[in-house]
Amino acid sequence: MKNTFNLFIALLFSSITIAQQTSNIVIFAEDATPFYAVVNGIKQNIEPQTNVKITGLTNPASQIKVIFKDASIPSLDKQIYLENMNVEVTMKIANTNKGYKLRYFGEVSMGAAVADPNQNVITYQTTEPTATTVQQPVTTTTTVVEETVVTNNGVTSTPNENLIGENVNMNVNFGGVGFNMGVNVNDNIDQIHSTNITNSNVNYNTTTTTTTTTTSTGITAESNTDVVAPVQYVEGYNGNVGCGVPSQSMSAIKSAIDDEAFSDDKMMVAKQATKNKCLTTAQVKEIASLFDFEDDKLEYAKFAYAYTYDIDNYYQINSIFDFSSTKKSLNDFIGN
Repeated sequence: MKNTFNLFIALLFSSITIAQQTSNIVIFAEDATPFYAVVNGIKQNIEPQTNVKITGLTNPASQIKVIFKDASIPSLDKQIYLENMNVEVTMKIANTNKGYKLRYFGEVSMGAAVADPNQNVITYQTTEPTATTVQQPVTTTTTVVEETVVTNNGVTSTPNENLIGENVNMNVNFGGVGFNMGVNVNDNIDQIHSTNITNSNVNYNTTTTTTTTTTSTGITAESNTDVVAPVQYVEGYNGNVGCGVPSQSMSAIKSAIDDEAFSDDKMMVAKQATKNKCLTTAQVKEIASLFDFEDDKLEYAKFAYAYTYDIDNYYQINSIFDFSSTKKSLNDFIGN
């Protein structure tokens, strides 16, 4: 009984360890051409980069698409399958005589992976990323002028409210002779307002107009959510998706099928070419139309359904069939 329990615990921990294993994918452009990395139909980096590491991949199979910032450069597609998890795979974007190619560059175990400070490291995202913008601090300065009422020998006066600086009013009496002087000190001008000789008692009043500056600094954080529209590989299509990222060029596949003389050989090549790809309904229709017999067209259409991106458009395949029974057969196959 004890041995059985220990075996159960060992299997449990083994399963947990396997479930926790993840892998990384590094994609870099050898000539530093900025690009977006799309993994399983989800754009990973919000800004174009030249070296991207995507971490936390839990599925051994991934569909990779590289979309260049320069729209004149055709995008690249690659489907990879990792025989062992817990590794870091590196893909290189090579600029060849025939254009850009996405090539396998090597892999190392996660423990041997070396961090590169020039890489943009992204945890694998299942939704499109959004951009957040934070505004710079805003400083507001308010000047407050204190007004003081000046009493000069019983006469009340108010300082000039248009002057901001330091005002001094002085009354001095020497031996019955009085002097009254008002002085304004300003950054722009020193001005003596008046000098009067009067007979009065000694009365010394000083008034200072002060300037108080209040500074408040606040950071306004604005969540500027730039909604990034999902990548549409079929224009206007918003239906169910059967696979990752559709392949772009069909010319090589069609040429290989046409090179075969017999229908069995054509079918073999068509299935081989389709097996590790993701096609659109239009592409499946093109390939199926290369077969001469209706049964062969139907056979390929059934096979290719599992490798089709826009599966809700698959009804369009019916246009290549001549008989209603063939259309019904395909419909029953999809329904089951």
